Amino acid sequence: SMLLSFSILYLLGITLNMVVLFSLTLALGMLVDNAIVIVENSYRFMEQGVGRVEAAMKATSEVAMPVIGSTLTTLAVFSPMLFWPGIMGEFMGYLPLTLIVTLSSSLFVALVINPALASLFMKSAQKVKTVSSAEVEEAGEQPVTIQGPLLRPYAALLRFCLGHPFALIAAAVFLLVVMIQGWLLAVGIEKPVEFFPDIEPKGIYVNTDMPEGAGLNYIDGILRQIEEAVAGTDKDRGEKSFAPTVPASGSSDLQNVKTIYSKAVSSTGGGSAFDPNTPNHVGIRFLDLEDRSRSTYETVEDIRKRLKDIAGAKVTVAMEAAGPPTGAAINIEISGDNFTVLGSIAKEIRAVLEKTPHVEDIRDDFVEGTPSVRIKIDRQKAALFGLSTAAIGSAIKTSYNGLPISSFREGNEDYDITVQLPEEYRRVDNVLREFMIPAPAGVIVPLSTLATVDYTGSLGNINRINNQRTVTVKANVDETKVPGPVVREQAEKLLAKMHLPPGYTVRFTGENQDQQESQEFLSRAFVIALFLIFLILVTQFNSVSQPFIIMSSVILSMGGAFLGLMLYKQPFGIIMTGIGVISLAGVVVNNAIVLIDYTNKLRESGFTLLEAVISAGATRLRPVLLTAVTTVLGLIPMVTGVSYDFRNLRISWVSESSQWWQSMAIVVIFGLLVATFLTLVVVPVLYFLIERSKELFAAGWEWYERKRMEAYLVLAGEKEH
Repeated sequence: SMLLSFSILYLLGITLNMVVLFSLTLALGMLVDNAIVIVENSYRFMEQGVGRVEAAMKATSEVAMPVIGSTLTTLAVFSPMLFWPGIMGEFMGYLPLTLIVTLSSSLFVALVINPALASLFMKSAQKVKTVSSAEVEEAGEQPVTIQGPLLRPYAALLRFCLGHPFALIAAAVFLLVVMIQGWLLAVGIEKPVEFFPDIEPKGIYVNTDMPEGAGLNYIDGILRQIEEAVAGTDKDRGEKSFAPTVPASGSSDLQNVKTIYSKAVSSTGGGSAFDPNTPNHVGIRFLDLEDRSRSTYETVEDIRKRLKDIAGAKVTVAMEAAGPPTGAAINIEISGDNFTVLGSIAKEIRAVLEKTPHVEDIRDDFVEGTPSVRIKIDRQKAALFGLSTAAIGSAIKTSYNGLPISSFREGNEDYDITVQLPEEYRRVDNVLREFMIPAPAGVIVPLSTLATVDYTGSLGNINRINNQRTVTVKANVDETKVPGPVVREQAEKLLAKMHLPPGYTVRFTGENQDQQESQEFLSRAFVIALFLIFLILVTQFNSVSQPFIIMSSVILSMGGAFLGLMLYKQPFGIIMTGIGVISLAGVVVNNAIVLIDYTNKLRESGFTLLEAVISAGATRLRPVLLTAVTTVLGLIPMVTGVSYDFRNLRISWVSESSQWWQSMAIVVIFGLLVATFLTLVVVPVLYFLIERSKELFAAGWEWYERKRMEAYLVLAGEKEH
């Protein structure tokens, strides 16, 4: 199955990225389900004395339709996720595509290759008389004999539950409610939902927003203070020093810090103020996950404490982003016409956010203006000397920027000779009052005679979103203490009290917008998946009640998902847990389909309802347990983080990828464990209850029709009363 899947993925141009690898891990436990059902059925026929070839053919034909139906239901679950929109869809879209390819390959292998291999190599452990499949069919379908330490207790439990169906169903619903409430109590009402798993960062950026017009020496001094604070080199000196005391290796007295570097530029140029790292920043890289002595969140917290007293610039910390870009936890866009008013509103919002607990690294992209020296030329005076504004501007520009007048050659290199003012004059403005401008008449005119010099501020960057002037305020949330959605809701309540001028709007975007879009899509995908499953089941069983039984097991299995989240104290992730729930819906129905299909066949062969339900449950006990165990075992490494490092040939006890996929794996594992109990106990009880109700209703209707006919004959005089 994997070989066929890899071939198809290669033809589709899909590489082995992180999402594809997890999809293959998830599929690894699921792709053997079909093979288990078919091989186990072949083995059961061989135990009854049928030859290997006939057993493989008969067993495959018997369960082919339920196996195809169960695979189609799983494919139907993942199909809506192929149409996931936006950046999150581009990131997670590999998961449904990989699972669809892999499960389709496993269906082909189970129906074609596995029976051929079984007919060649499989042997029965019991010595029985060889008979043909026709003789077995003529003798009637024979389920397994209820004996042994596993089947006898199971049959007794099932018989007891069949005697108390309403109590069992009530208990199942009660446990579902208890598990949900237990999860809420374990996680806390304040932390029920998260958008994306919070991953320990591999590195952070200490971003600095310098004063407008700051020189390179000033910027370098601030960054050196930050370097020393992180490295711990000035801890014992009691004063800040600009000396290059940071070791070249970037080592620090803080745990987990591997390297430190800094970048300083005097001209920021273009780009957004909200890039992951500003033009002037200090970068800090952490050790690999297996080498860390504690959580990097604690290291980041220590770094924040060391940086809080650094003055001269706005210092914020940005963690290295992992996964799809989702924006900041709090991202507020303020739109309007007047840029100055937008800046004042942004200042008010920043003040509100600073009072909100667990909100940190508050920034905005409003630039008040770069300090400038303005030279205002008197055109009439300039005209008296035959000068234009262009000529005066060119002379000043040449003095400051320089004018190449010649070049000299040294070896194979040419060097320009540039004439300009000395640097000490270019850094002060008094020189402008002594500046001399050559006139066309050959005289030298002081600039102070032709112009006035004053100070002003030029307009800063103007950002537009949807053709509207917009200032954006963003902030991070300490999600180790409280999820972003909770703090965002608190901020929305506080900002709702603000009075905005007419024509100005404030709206939350960024992660909030992505979360709402993903939540709406996954909710629709779940409903569509359930509808497709129900449609396939109705087509297969030609019944409405039996698909309802299977669908009820999907709903009840959600209790297992919340049980797992409760035990690991994890919030419900919109992305990862949501996909896990949708995946669980497709996996849960598989065993129930095979079980109900076999129960129907036993009833058609002459078994009573009670005997058919118990015998079918006992017969399908082994494949149901095997399919559940294989899927669970395939996902356990994702939950525990334990894996084998083939590069270094050693066992790895922690895994960065498990931080991504742990919540999804937990939902599938615990949901499947609960669903296995539901399939083996609750589904047979529901089947018995509904079919028994049908029989009672049919008997009652027959009695009613008989009495009605007798009354008609009496009234017609054809029969004496």
